[in-house]
Amino acid sequence: MRLRPHRRSLLAALVLAVILSLCAAPAGAEIQHPRQQWLRDSTAGLFLHWGMFTAPRHLDCAAWEGDVTGGGWSPDYWVDEARKLGASYIVLATFHSRLGYARPWPSEIPGSCSTKRDLLGELVAAGKAKGVRVILYMTDDPQWHNEQGVETLDSAAYSAYKGRQVDLTTRAGFGMFSYDLFFEVMAKYQDLAGFWIDNDNEYWEQNRLYEQIREKRPSWLLSNNNEDTPIMDTVSNEQKTGMTPAYDYPQAAWTPMPRLV
Repeated sequence: MRLRPHRRSLLAALVLAVILSLCAAPAGAEIQHPRQQWLRDSTAGLFLHWGMFTAPRHLDCAAWEGDVTGGGWSPDYWVDEARKLGASYIVLATFHSRLGYARPWPSEIPGSCSTKRDLLGELVAAGKAKGVRVILYMTDDPQWHNEQGVETLDSAAYSAYKGRQVDLTTRAGFGMFSYDLFFEVMAKYQDLAGFWIDNDNEYWEQNRLYEQIREKRPSWLLSNNNEDTPIMDTVSNEQKTGMTPAYDYPQAAWTPMPRLV
């Protein structure tokens, strides 16, 4: 039986659509994965916004670290407090755009506040001993670099480290800097549970950051804020306007399960 020309065109279009659907990676490829099970079984987590500008505010990295140590900071205290709340994990939001871009670990990469004491490593070890996972917050945003009247990003030091001129106050420059930090953290802290990422940076996406994290640390969780990126395990939304589909305030629901929200 011969097909009429318009039917042949329709059939060809249908075949092409099937081929493309088979070749393309499914958009929801990371929605269900065994590495997510512990989070699916969790009932709560403790999100710690804590950095140089947490009250009392510090404008100097060394002074902040000195007061943290002098004040008796203890990773076991925070892990125990998390357990009292029934929390299974802690998100440490210290490398935060409005908290001084402080890194609570000794870093070989200059560019922002970095402690001599390994506060992150201590927290990860304390959490592992007591069954509480630690997720590290990473920001994409350099725009608050001088909000407190002091410059918190050291472009000159990072440029010397890279052997090229890099402006950390730009999204591209900050993207390069923070991209390097992701790899430093992956190399240093194998017992970390993953990254809680505040939005996307174009430099990360152009250089396949997320895919490389998956390759190097396949058991780690990736969470993104305000963007439902398919490669992520979870999506978290602070800004609940302009979302598609719209955020349902009465039900406090957005993306239907099985997506972790």
